[in-house]
Amino acid sequence: MTKKNHNTAITAIFVSLSMLMSKVLGMVRDIILASLYGTESVEAIAFSTASRIPLLFFDIALGTAVTAAFIPIYNEFLQKGEKEKAYNFSNAFITLVSVVTLFMVVIGCIFSSFVVKIIAGGLDFEKLNLASQLVKILFPAIFTTGIAFCFVGILQSDGEFVIPAMMSLVSNLFLILYLVFIKDRFGVFGIAIAMLVSYILQIVIQIPSLKKMGYKLKLKNPIGDDAIKRVCLLALPIIVSAWVQPINAMININLASSLNNGAAVPALDYANKLYIILVGVFTYTITNLTFPSLSRLVAADEKEKYADVVRKSVKYVIFIIGPVMAGFILMSEPIIRVFYERGAFDAFSTNLTSVALTFYSIGMIGFGINEVMNKAFYSLKDGKTPMRAAVLGIVINISMSIILVAFFRKGLWALALSASVSANVTGFLLLYLLHKRVSNILKKDLLVSIIKTLLSILIMSIVVVLVKHLCIDLNKYFALLIPALSGAVVYVLMCVILKNEEFFDIIKTLLKKFIKKEA
Repeated sequence: MTKKNHNTAITAIFVSLSMLMSKVLGMVRDIILASLYGTESVEAIAFSTASRIPLLFFDIALGTAVTAAFIPIYNEFLQKGEKEKAYNFSNAFITLVSVVTLFMVVIGCIFSSFVVKIIAGGLDFEKLNLASQLVKILFPAIFTTGIAFCFVGILQSDGEFVIPAMMSLVSNLFLILYLVFIKDRFGVFGIAIAMLVSYILQIVIQIPSLKKMGYKLKLKNPIGDDAIKRVCLLALPIIVSAWVQPINAMININLASSLNNGAAVPALDYANKLYIILVGVFTYTITNLTFPSLSRLVAADEKEKYADVVRKSVKYVIFIIGPVMAGFILMSEPIIRVFYERGAFDAFSTNLTSVALTFYSIGMIGFGINEVMNKAFYSLKDGKTPMRAAVLGIVINISMSIILVAFFRKGLWALALSASVSANVTGFLLLYLLHKRVSNILKKDLLVSIIKTLLSILIMSIVVVLVKHLCIDLNKYFALLIPALSGAVVYVLMCVILKNEEFFDIIKTLLKKFIKKEA
């Protein structure tokens, strides 16, 4: 391995670990917040609502377009050796982002009450009033996030990936330290200010690296700049395609605000974050490993091998996420009890959040397949098909949510179920569309693998239910650990009995790496 490749590998590992640690710290942050306020208190409901609003607005106005549209044009200048022009363009772009986000901050602060009423109209006056006050504190996060994303684009273009990857880690760590040592001493307003400071740190942490590369930040008029015109044209479709998620989130908050006296808002939030963190680790690992291979196979026009990699990825998603999904559905209450039930987060909060987690979990496999399919289509340089499928998924999600909650008066489970149905429809639709385009993906060996995995999950689930019943009187840690371990052992035994290909592939890979290290 060359020195360059070795450094690249170390960087990739460090970036991955930073992202994983950031997710873990994010979970710890939520656990501490849940213990302070639970899900029923005025503070919990108002803070959960207010903390999501600024970033929802940021996603609608700019979102990932800040880096996705900026980086290609910035790199264009660098590749031509025009470093000064690259810096001038970046300064003009940062000035534009600053003006847009500051305008949003001012409008958001002035009309905070109106904004909160639109997004969470089901809350009573006390909660709405507190949420609108908290929004005024948190709205500047739009500005800090915009600048932080611009800096990320500059550093990544210069080959610096470690510091941008540590942004969320430092941000979450600061907030955790505040919650541990200051706790609720200054009330929910103190926590809101600490959260804003944590967003500011995302800018601060990048400044030394920017100085080291010789970058100088200057205000520059973006009006009339040809590069700015190009970046705006490039950003527009990216922004529009990204609208679906924040709009869907806004509708979910609005509907949830009228359920359980507003307690459904934090309950859904906690359940969704736990679900995304745990299932995301498995899914993103698979997609990050397969995406480079898919891109190379497309470039080499090796369709058969491309189909094999996609099919194998789908097998692994179902093999790994399938038992996790079953475990979450069957053990949702013990899981929430272990992670969240302490302090103000009582049995009622556990029950509410575990119901949300149960119905969110139904969409785990769809979520995983959707991520694999997105990367598969991107490797084909096709972003339109995933975008159209995502729009369809959001339409299904919103339609089901409105019908079940607004018309049939169902509880928060209906919102989580709608999200799961949407994820499953989107994931399996993309799988079918990719098969139609590439062919040889939906083959017999995939069906055989799925049947073996489902049978293993079925036997595992029966054992988990039986053991769970026997452990009902144990403390919450053993009540979760013993059924979970029993299920894992049975799942492994079933994989051995049924000669599951994915299981033995993983064992062989681990043994090879272990033997290589020993040698």
